[in-house]
Amino acid sequence: MSDRTVSASSASASSSSVAASSAPADDLGQSARRGALFIPLAKLWFLVAALLLQLLLPRALGSAALYGVWTLVSSWLSTFNNVMITATIQAVAYFAAGGPSAVEQAKKTALKMNLLIGGGSATLFFLLAPLIASFEHDAELTSQLQLGSLIILGYSFYAVFVGAANGARQFHEQAGLDITFATMRTGLVLVAALLLHSTLAAVGGWVLAALLILILSALLVGLPKATEGEPISVRTMLGFGAWLALYLMGLNALMFMDGWWLKRLYTEAQTGLSPVEVKRTVDAVVGIYGAAQTVARLPYQLIVAVTFVVFPLLSAPAVKADRERTQRYISATLRYSLIAILGLVSALGVRPQATLRLLFPPEYMVGGPALAILLGAYVCFSLLSIVGTITNSLGRTVHTALMGLLTVILSALSVYTSIRYSLGLGHQPLRAAALGLLAGMGGGLVIGLVYLWQTLRATLPMKTLLRTGLALGVVLGLGQFWPAAGSAGLLGSKIGTILCAGLSGVVYLVILLLSKELSLKELALLRRERPQGPSLDA
Repeated sequence: MSDRTVSASSASASSSSVAASSAPADDLGQSARRGALFIPLAKLWFLVAALLLQLLLPRALGSAALYGVWTLVSSWLSTFNNVMITATIQAVAYFAAGGPSAVEQAKKTALKMNLLIGGGSATLFFLLAPLIASFEHDAELTSQLQLGSLIILGYSFYAVFVGAANGARQFHEQAGLDITFATMRTGLVLVAALLLHSTLAAVGGWVLAALLILILSALLVGLPKATEGEPISVRTMLGFGAWLALYLMGLNALMFMDGWWLKRLYTEAQTGLSPVEVKRTVDAVVGIYGAAQTVARLPYQLIVAVTFVVFPLLSAPAVKADRERTQRYISATLRYSLIAILGLVSALGVRPQATLRLLFPPEYMVGGPALAILLGAYVCFSLLSIVGTITNSLGRTVHTALMGLLTVILSALSVYTSIRYSLGLGHQPLRAAALGLLAGMGGGLVIGLVYLWQTLRATLPMKTLLRTGLALGVVLGLGQFWPAAGSAGLLGSKIGTILCAGLSGVVYLVILLLSKELSLKELALLRRERPQGPSLDA
């Protein structure tokens, strides 16, 4: 297919062109500044709320085994949820980029589309719940997964209103909804878990939060209004959303497949124990690995804000028509993203066992070696997701989906092989699961960067890769000289862990300044909410 697959009807494409040419010039710089202010703030709160949920939930549930069950249930749910909400947001934002009339038409079409897609996905997940539980060798998962199908249904319609706000570049509305939902979900899940010490109750709190935010988003953004202009057909939006959903399904499966394989293969490896003992043992290991996953995903959760700003900007006709400008946007986005990701990785990964001891109960420290590897895997994953957002925003949804599927296949094979090999040697499989994920995600990132270079002559600057790699290496070396977590004295305490993380961030930044990867002038521009440097000026 051509790169214009997403513009399935000539009428839709022509109406966008007319809107772009007749309306006043779109101030993309101002939109970028608004996005750089509101969306990262919302994502920062979303990150804090999600982290609080994951840190407090093990204590509210009362055991690593119950937390392991929650990790499994939420991972299967999130695979469908994330696909539904992200695909809908990006589809609506893409078709809403033409102006106020396009926003209303996009909302109307997306609501019709999700009567079929959202309802169908929720029903399918409900019916698949017993099969998922069978794959994981745990029948108790069925009822919790089936209850979670209501979350998928609520998310599908909520995403329509968030996408409309994003496409209209009303970033303050999108940010407000993100903040509100993150707060409600964290609060309701924790209260339910604390009162009943049940993962089923925790899922129920999540369901209630999803339904409440749907109502609030409809009130804030508004139902579709009657407007002039060419309507957008459901088929046209599906032409965009179908390939996008396929890509996102693969991307989200990447985030969770290591935990799925770990639960299944480790259960199969347990012999000589009763079913109850096997479940408790395996669920506890999955819970510990889930804690490492939670920390390792923090850089990715922060960088998701970039995708919400980049997508509507690169989707704008003025940018898509200017190849040189597109190249500058892509290179700068990848550069700043890598700098930000590795800055956070340097703080979290300098002493991985100490990081887990700081954030979770002491028994979770055994996941430290897995965390160190998972941080590397999620650096690759974060950049891969940005590459996918870039290619989707430029209309290359088919190619993006194929790259995503290839990465999923690589990762599934590498994770499975790594865990099986480790268990065959009688080793504990946490580190093996992480190594398999790193191999698969790293391979996918290489594929994505090569594609960007061959098609657009834009990629991650090599000097940035070398300088940030040097800075990270120096920081990780610092951790080798720091006292071990739990040792006597200030430096071995939890306060010492915080001090080491802060010092690591400072060292990382200083090395980037000394190597001239960053300058004080550039930092001042970023502080004034300009997301890109002077090279991005038209």
